[in-house]
Amino acid sequence: MTAIAPAISAALLHFVWQGLLVAIVLWGALAILRNGSARLRYGLCCAALAIMTVLPFVTAWILYHGTVAAIAPSGRADIAAGANAVTLPAPASLPAWFAILETWALQVWFAGVLVFAQRLIRSSRHIARLQHDGDAAGAPLIATVSRLARQMNVRLPIDVLISRLIDSPSVAGWLRPVILLPAATLMNLTVQQLETVLAHELAHIRRHDYLINILQNLAETLFFYQPAIWWVSSRIRHERELCCDDLVVEVCGDAIGYARALTKLERLRVTSPELAMSSTAGPLLYRIQRLTGTAKEQPGTRMPAIVAVCVAAVCLVVNLDWAYAQPQARGEAVVPREAIWVDTVKFGDFSIMVRALGRLTTAGTAELNVAASQVNLVQVGQGASIDLRRGIIVHGKVSRVDPVLIHLESPVPEFVGQEVDGIIRIRTVNNVAYVGRPAVSQAGAGGTLFKLEAGGTHATRIKVRFGASSVNTIEVVEGLQPGDRVILSDMTKYDGIERIRLD
Repeated sequence: MTAIAPAISAALLHFVWQGLLVAIVLWGALAILRNGSARLRYGLCCAALAIMTVLPFVTAWILYHGTVAAIAPSGRADIAAGANAVTLPAPASLPAWFAILETWALQVWFAGVLVFAQRLIRSSRHIARLQHDGDAAGAPLIATVSRLARQMNVRLPIDVLISRLIDSPSVAGWLRPVILLPAATLMNLTVQQLETVLAHELAHIRRHDYLINILQNLAETLFFYQPAIWWVSSRIRHERELCCDDLVVEVCGDAIGYARALTKLERLRVTSPELAMSSTAGPLLYRIQRLTGTAKEQPGTRMPAIVAVCVAAVCLVVNLDWAYAQPQARGEAVVPREAIWVDTVKFGDFSIMVRALGRLTTAGTAELNVAASQVNLVQVGQGASIDLRRGIIVHGKVSRVDPVLIHLESPVPEFVGQEVDGIIRIRTVNNVAYVGRPAVSQAGAGGTLFKLEAGGTHATRIKVRFGASSVNTIEVVEGLQPGDRVILSDMTKYDGIERIRLD
């Protein structure tokens, strides 16, 4: 074996305790700064990951040069002519178990790197496909992004694409970043909420988070066997989202609207590619509580993964129920009131509407970008309302379907060219029960909701069947009566629990 091979093997093994030591130091620093600046915590996490990444290389260099210097004077090394290869004897001074690990460490590490590299390759291909198959955004959306970019001092050229392959806004690319938006996002967010989401993606671009994320993935690939690497990397992603949230609030100034936008996006979200930067990444509940001011303190960070796995294993052996929390052991979970949204079932006329963004093309005409899946619902003569922002709402009617044009009742020449948020009233269903759209719901399908009991201290899971859906409301066909109060928040984490207590 040449001198460099055992040096690399030993460095890989030494990195197990070295990485754990760095993680413990970081854990202590984060515990002290848990209520401090997210930017400071992010910087500490990045510094810890950089130190972890450099340590194995430094260790290998020290071991290699120390070994060569030690064996050269003894004459026990054979220097092959022109090869510069040093042949070492078997390290008899090492413990037997360490010698065995060192013998196989390099081969196992190389095989593991090849396996984990496939993740990067698949993610890179998927990102390339998203950029290739995306449709160019309309002029109003591009103008909004350009305005926000200037406001946030982002000088890089930015492309905006509408993608059918994602369900959450994302950023891809570093030197030529691309903002990827799903069509569903444009349909479900108001103009103000969409601006906050775009500002979040621009914050990632301004902070060069895509480049940092690539370096994180490379570190995870090279040192896949070190749990501390994965823990520190997860902390970086968590603090990164908090930093971007702070920038969004600083630029847009509407923390509540941004929190609502994040909640709407979570309803549509699926797993994002590893290399993409998504708006809904990170622990969403804490982010929303932090934005709305209901989070009393940042959740404490966990011990590095090695210690956490050992403790969890012991706890599972002693008491398996503890892993699922004590309230579930009693058949009842405790849910904070500030973490849920509650709505009352109403009875009356239920309006089915379609929402779309667009632009005021003339003083009396607005063109809306209605999603292809909803264009077939639009007909000439249907009523519509156009939000010009600044609290100005103008009513009109559909005058054309392809593209969708709205003829305004009152011309507004001073707003020509401005972006607008339009709502088209498709039809009205009379005398039906309806409620705000739950986080997990689908028109014409069944599901379950938690209905508040008398007194409001508990909620019980019931079966419901939905009918037609609108922008923010949905028809209730079975399971609920007018006056019932139900939880609209995403309660999938409580699947299997039939009754909850509100605290």
